[in-house]
Amino acid sequence: MDWDVTTVRALPDFTLEVDLADGRRGVFDLRPFLDRPGLQRLKDPAYFSQVGVRLGALTWPHDEDVSPDTLAANLKVTAVA
Repeated sequence: MDWDVTTVRALPDFTLEVDLADGRRGVFDLRPFLDRPGLQRLKDPAYFSQVGVRLGALTWPHDEDVSPDTLAANLKVTAVA
């Protein structure tokens, strides 16, 4: 899908810089989501920095994830290719 994540980089303050398949680049602030069930482990900065991409979604080693549609809806776009 066009809003699938292609690359991700952890930034300070629980934010992520992401590139999407449609050419957009932006910053996703995960702080509003950290108290949701299953995401509390992401409050550890060392664990948070282990973010990766699987099947277009942001994922972490213990299967925490952020769906591409949630990401796209909350992305602060900084560039468009």
